[in-house]
Amino acid sequence: MYQTINETIAVVGTYKDGMFVPRKFKWRERIMPVDTITLVNDTRDGVRKKRLYSLVSKGTVFRLEFDRDNEHWLLLELWVE
Repeated sequence: MYQTINETIAVVGTYKDGMFVPRKFKWRERIMPVDTITLVNDTRDGVRKKRLYSLVSKGTVFRLEFDRDNEHWLLLELWVE
């Protein structure tokens, strides 16, 4: 099941074909490399545009949110068994 985190993170990435691709993120003073991106989805929260990423880092699935209006990253959830 997913465990809710909702913490601000820093993300580093590259652009490929005009789309941002996360490569690593910093969470709780740890650098987490992005091994695989499993889903990218654009959505809206009212008028705010957001982009959701589901990705794998070190064998754990994370869900990240990028608020495209204020350029703010959140670690929403991580998968725990």
